[in-house]
Amino acid sequence: MKPIFYLTGFFLKGLLRKWKVLLFLFTVPLILMGGSAYIAGKAFTDKERLEPFKAAIVDLDQTVQTEYVIKQLLGSEEITKVIQPVVTTEDEALKMLAENQIAGIAVLPEGFSKSVINGVNVPLTVTGNSEKPLQAYLFRQIMESAADYTSAAQSGINTVYDFMIRAELPEEVVKKEYRKDLLSFSLHALGRNEVFEQTQENSLFIKNVLSYYGISIFVLLQMVWSYQILLFMRGQVTEGVASRLLLYQVNPWKRTAAEWMTAGVFLLPLLFLGLFTLKQAGIWNGENLLPAAAGTVLTAMLFASLFAFLSALFKMDWLFQLMSALIIAAGCLLGGHFIPDFYLPSWLEPYHAFTVNTYALETAFALFDGRLEGFGTLAALLAGIMLMMGLGSLIKEAGAFK
Repeated sequence: MKPIFYLTGFFLKGLLRKWKVLLFLFTVPLILMGGSAYIAGKAFTDKERLEPFKAAIVDLDQTVQTEYVIKQLLGSEEITKVIQPVVTTEDEALKMLAENQIAGIAVLPEGFSKSVINGVNVPLTVTGNSEKPLQAYLFRQIMESAADYTSAAQSGINTVYDFMIRAELPEEVVKKEYRKDLLSFSLHALGRNEVFEQTQENSLFIKNVLSYYGISIFVLLQMVWSYQILLFMRGQVTEGVASRLLLYQVNPWKRTAAEWMTAGVFLLPLLFLGLFTLKQAGIWNGENLLPAAAGTVLTAMLFASLFAFLSALFKMDWLFQLMSALIIAAGCLLGGHFIPDFYLPSWLEPYHAFTVNTYALETAFALFDGRLEGFGTLAALLAGIMLMMGLGSLIKEAGAFK
């Protein structure tokens, strides 16, 4: 172990002697990634939304049933978020459509209620505005949905009405119950007829875009800093230094272990500085300090192990840099750092499970959100990569790589 600690001290002294270079290397990614995160956050939060649009409803039937259909549209909070219904005459609606004031016209035809009572599902006449195709399509779907719910409600009412007639109840009671059931079924339809499907995504992105990108950039910085520190240490070992290391019986395995330990020691203060920044920025509330700190250190060691393995495996600097750049790029794209995984194209989704970043980011989100999840996955990945790191060193020592 003594040669490992000796080499670790050598690397740390070299890093401290060139602190200006290190400051530049560690600051540039912070600025670039911070700017990229700001742009990505603006792209997702300021993107164009569908504003409420006007649409005309023409009631040619003028019955209690059609009145309830219109009340359903006017009274539904979900619908009025998207559509501002205008109840008017057919001529006035056509005029508004010609002047591009509305997205479409829905006509409840004469005899609509009577046909529904008799079990006939009468289609609505919906005229869309060709200048507003998206709004016209959405309006048509909502109107057809409202008509379908009305038909379903009327079918239920007809069943109750039939039983009351067979029971020979007084006509006054039948009419009273008929109107009562009509109101009940209409309100039931009103409660069910929602424009949007509501789903709950277990992601900080849904809660707070700033939190998502703050944590995401922090994890990505750990990866980039781990790469830079390993690259910097490779430059420290010149041919003369390598000869002296062999003289002191420092084999490739010990050198790899020393590089990994040096990366851990050097990254430790940066990690706690990052935790402090997240706390001060309001991204993290400071709870679960020990699990969050342990998870952060474990993630950094995971990335350091990954690049230490690549450093042990590849002799030439350009090959090490190329492979590292490809891994970082894949992690950025598929790991969810700038584009959340649920925004990825369907053909890319299966591949995000093959990046280390995916698991590191999921664990970070869980820890900073107060959930203790992901430690087992990270520990398993760390053990696997450290094993690969050792194997790479053994291969290098055997002569396949210098």
